[in-house]
Amino acid sequence: MSGSEAGTLVDAVRRQLSHAGYIVEPAKLAVDGGVAVHHDPGRGVVVAWVGAADLSQLRGYRQVHGAVHLALQALLTRAGYTVTSDQRTGEVIVTGCPTPPHPETEGPAAEAATT
Repeated sequence: MSGSEAGTLVDAVRRQLSHAGYIVEPAKLAVDGGVAVHHDPGRGVVVAWVGAADLSQLRGYRQVHGAVHLALQALLTRAGYTVTSDQRTGEVIVTGCPTPPHPETEGPAAEAATT
């Protein structure tokens, strides 16, 4: 993935997550937390939830962390992105953008043609 393709994918993922209501990129105050999105040349676009300060000390944090990452993965998959999960860290890895529907075989035009 070239640098410009990676930048485009990072921007698209950030927009998708913001549109879904996530705080993208942790706020300056550590208590706010958020979703960090960056490009890792060896893996793709990395999406990771960052909890508020010292939440890792709370009971059940790992379960919450896993649930949020699962929700991020489901949201991006449903939006058409090519997504995997890093089993070691739980991070969501995005490696491809949604493919726009082909006007003759998918989408409203194709549906109209079959009715």
